[in-house]
Amino acid sequence: VGQGDATLLKAVEDGETYTLLIDAGDWTGEEVVPYLNSQSVDSIDLVIGTHIHADHIGQLDEVLDNFPVEEVWMTGNVHTTNVFEDVVEALEASDAAYVEPRSGDEVAVGPLNVQVYHPSELSGDFNNDSISVRVTYGDVSFLFTGDAEAGAEQEMIDAGFDLNADIFQLGHHGSSTSNTPSFIEAVSPNVAIYSAGADNDYGHPHFEVVEFVNEAGIELYGTDVHGTVVVETDGEEFSIETEREGTVEKEKP
Repeated sequence: VGQGDATLLKAVEDGETYTLLIDAGDWTGEEVVPYLNSQSVDSIDLVIGTHIHADHIGQLDEVLDNFPVEEVWMTGNVHTTNVFEDVVEALEASDAAYVEPRSGDEVAVGPLNVQVYHPSELSGDFNNDSISVRVTYGDVSFLFTGDAEAGAEQEMIDAGFDLNADIFQLGHHGSSTSNTPSFIEAVSPNVAIYSAGADNDYGHPHFEVVEFVNEAGIELYGTDVHGTVVVETDGEEFSIETEREGTVEKEKP
């Protein structure tokens, strides 16, 4: 989704398919609904808008217009943008339940266990208030932190949550304002994935983060280099397929 975020989790149990969508791309794009259609999604159990910036909830109104959604999570922060107002209108017109989760909450989406690690309360800083969740399927876990930055990462460490995850979606598109060494060490992932637009204006992912991840021996994938990244797991082992071959390389600024 270019310089945005959108992650689909899909699980099947006893013939039932469960779907969880974390963020919905940038408002300038139109990739999310076609991708969901390509994955035979006909309804969504849970949509998480990690925070209300337009590169994360940009196509959420279209998702709500095109699919039955059981529940939507958002932080509770409000914005004056057209994008935010469009999402609110689509949400009100849908049958979806609306929830503002807080750290310590835990739900099951079929076989997916979703634990909320952040926020405990709102600060009004949209990035740092990002909904952060650890999603577990069997023995395999994924951590998503939206655009949560160093302060929020430290709060999660201090709260004593089990941050360990096999797969970590790097915070804030691989920015060095997130992804502190202490947080990545606490997560201790085998694989790190970031979502960023090719040659984006922000320089994401930042050199320091790429260097640290590589030196830590963590496999690194990015949508700017690899296109769509697909992780498949049976709950014990996982494999990764990418749309394109490539290596994430970043020169020192």
